[in-house]
Amino acid sequence: MTDQGGDAGELPAYRGMGEFVDALEQLIKQPRRRRTWLPVLLLTGPVDGRVATGLRRWLNGEHGPLTPHAYVSGVESGPEAPDLFDEISEQLRRTTRACDGGRLRLPGLWLLRTVAAAPEPIRSGHWRGMRDHLYARHREESTLAQALWNVAGEERGDGIRGDGGITAAVWNFLVGWAFQGLPRLLFTARAKRRLAWFTAWADRQRGPASLFDHLRDLVPAASSAEGLEDLDRVLVQAMMTDLERAVRGGFPRPWRRRRAHRYVLLFDRAGDEHSRVQRFIRELRNEAKDRGATSLLVVAAGVNGLASLIPDEEKTGFDAAADWLVDGLTDPRLVASVTGLVVTVPEEQAPDDPRAAYQLRRRRRLRVRPHRLGPRAELAAELTAVALLAGLLPFVPLPGDDGCSGGTFRGSDGTCVGPQGPTLGSPVVPDPDIREVLGRIEEQNAAVDAATADWRPEDGLPMPRTVFYIGPLSGGAGSDDPVRGGTLAQLRGLALAQGHGNAQALGTRERVPLRVVAADAGDRFRDAVQVARHVVDLAEEDPSIVGVVGMAQSRDTVYQALEVLSRAGLPVVGMAGTADELLDHGTHYYQNAPTNSRAAAAMAAFATDAPMIADADGRRRPAERAVLVADARDAYSSGLAGSFQESYPGPLDTLLYTPSNDLPRDEGTLTGEPAPTLARLAAEVCGRLAEEPATALVWAARGSELPLFLQELRVRSEDCPRVSVLGGDEISNVRITEDEPWRVFPELSLYYVLDGGGPMLRESQEGQAFADAYERAYGGTDAADVARAIALDPRPALAWDAMRYFATAVDQAWESTGRANGRLDRDLVQGVLYQGLGPDGFDGATGRLDPAGADGGGRTTEDKLVIILHVAAAQPPRAELVCGAVTAEDVRTTWGEGNHPCP
Repeated sequence: MTDQGGDAGELPAYRGMGEFVDALEQLIKQPRRRRTWLPVLLLTGPVDGRVATGLRRWLNGEHGPLTPHAYVSGVESGPEAPDLFDEISEQLRRTTRACDGGRLRLPGLWLLRTVAAAPEPIRSGHWRGMRDHLYARHREESTLAQALWNVAGEERGDGIRGDGGITAAVWNFLVGWAFQGLPRLLFTARAKRRLAWFTAWADRQRGPASLFDHLRDLVPAASSAEGLEDLDRVLVQAMMTDLERAVRGGFPRPWRRRRAHRYVLLFDRAGDEHSRVQRFIRELRNEAKDRGATSLLVVAAGVNGLASLIPDEEKTGFDAAADWLVDGLTDPRLVASVTGLVVTVPEEQAPDDPRAAYQLRRRRRLRVRPHRLGPRAELAAELTAVALLAGLLPFVPLPGDDGCSGGTFRGSDGTCVGPQGPTLGSPVVPDPDIREVLGRIEEQNAAVDAATADWRPEDGLPMPRTVFYIGPLSGGAGSDDPVRGGTLAQLRGLALAQGHGNAQALGTRERVPLRVVAADAGDRFRDAVQVARHVVDLAEEDPSIVGVVGMAQSRDTVYQALEVLSRAGLPVVGMAGTADELLDHGTHYYQNAPTNSRAAAAMAAFATDAPMIADADGRRRPAERAVLVADARDAYSSGLAGSFQESYPGPLDTLLYTPSNDLPRDEGTLTGEPAPTLARLAAEVCGRLAEEPATALVWAARGSELPLFLQELRVRSEDCPRVSVLGGDEISNVRITEDEPWRVFPELSLYYVLDGGGPMLRESQEGQAFADAYERAYGGTDAADVARAIALDPRPALAWDAMRYFATAVDQAWESTGRANGRLDRDLVQGVLYQGLGPDGFDGATGRLDPAGADGGGRTTEDKLVIILHVAAAQPPRAELVCGAVTAEDVRTTWGEGNHPCP
């Protein structure tokens, strides 16, 4: 392989070899914090040692090693146990230093190898003999430790130095504790800390005991042939632990920060399934899988037997292996539970193919990140910067306290926004009902922490994970209040779903219990972007944070926040957000409610064929034309209205009204006639109703504006005594009671889109569970109000579905790890969500959630249940249109008495 003229002659040119080397380069250079797996590549077929030799030449570079690596040739089993590890550790040390990574220390491996090589009298004697033996070997490698020991003189059991007489004995007695005893004590403490993993493992094997007793019992002697396999197992664990520790950078360790690439081990001949190399690889894979280690890449050629024992992945040919490796770096679902790849080279594929050789020579050599300064210069610069900062800090004006506690901060409207909770910020939510639900969530979080207090990750029990809810918890008042209209309902469904899921998780101990942290995004999500950034910062510090639910309004600030969360790898499951544009911002958002385009298509079909116009004699007939009301400068409204304009086949007038408030607005591209005030809007609508009574008013604006519009329309009711309104799902934000809308405008016929649930709620098992939980929680105060809320407002059920859907994804991610807590993180949950929850989706309370479209990037349910509800005074709500999947077995394709086809 060459780099601008270098020689690649020693690397056999199999077909696809160039792409395979490119994939190896990407694996080696994968950033530490984004590594999700440790691959072991086994090469079988007519390959020979030339592949490993050629890769070694590639890694050696032209002017020095290009990444730390070791090359092992022809090691067989035998009593010389430490030889394999000696060769690997020595080559890794040499190439690490040559790559400007400083001295590579493998203290755990050194300690265990020293124990294995200790004479039998020391191994079978008192534990102090083992301690002294280890420290004596340490002094042979540490100039400082040996110098301190020599200052105090030789220590003897009788306290008398043979060649120094009484003077030497007195001197040793006076200073021996400082120059011999104390350094040995510090060495012992460091050994216990470095071997903490060994102590935990040994406690499970033999029960609690001292470190040196465990060392004597569980580390076989190097001369014992029958204990060679057990010794290799524990030495592999030590080496992996040391290598993981060696790549952790940070101030003030510039050498470690330079170890940006994986370590590479090359074997030119792995031998049969009983060879030491194959046993080494097996143990290394098991250790990497159990601990989630990712610091090492192993490539072994000449494999006989082991390939059939690795069930992870098999590919034929280097070209297929290269494609799979590249895909695995970008698609986490491919490698969620894979730690090995077997590459079989067909017998008919001969090396040194001229075309493959030409392509291979065009590849560049692997390049390491250039360092402008040496490590000592970096350390000096950092210390100088710290000293300057410390000197200037007293003169730097610090920002004053904004009055918000914990993780909250001052929002754009002057209120404290951000995460709410005992450890993150004091509750500043003014609404007492929302405070009650937040208190319920905090109680459930405390119950999870108490129930799992004695769980340990290594016991195979699922440790709790944290999910953030981001929504507007403050702002708004009266009938125009978006908090009581939407957030309260969502929080109630979220809290009920958390309690329901955690009861199952804590009862069975086979599902992952979830904590929920609510974060206030400000009035109408005006501070969503800043809150999302704060959640990302918390997730970087706390790996238990696995995702977000909420983001339930279609606003520009929500779009920007989704991009922030997506860049950080945090998956987001939406609740009531319906805009198609939500799916265009970031790649980690998953739609729960039906999209605006789907709802608009249903509305257009309903406005065309449904008998929704009420005459004076009570008879009903279809509309002859429609008037569309929308806000062109609101992301949700313009999206819904634009889709309705495309779907409605009849005559249509569009009136554009933008309420006067200080919310951020987009430019707006919707075409129509502007209406600057509600009075003007009411006048325009009334004029068209007087001209043609069979006119449907399609309300695509925000639901909070509808009651105010009806008040204006009532003033002109002599000219337009009746009105039939068909609204989007935002109408459910209005607190519809038995008489409130009709008290404002008595001759109102109201239809609106329901995002599932409602009259179809009890058609599914999940919907029945939600309804029962909601009635138990809130039915004791006003059963009739609870029944109306369930029938008219889909938001509690949508929130229930979002939380239950996310919890199911976390549970499936947990199972895919083999129940290894260290591997369950946000990346794995994102992979499960992207792949989808099984072939049948998830039967939720608001209809079936089928994320099969996510596999192709859709991240939404194409046939999500849509209902158009008719509500009237003194009448129960009635579903006039039902389209989509109620459950996997119940899919509605027609609606109405005329069996009209669903759009």
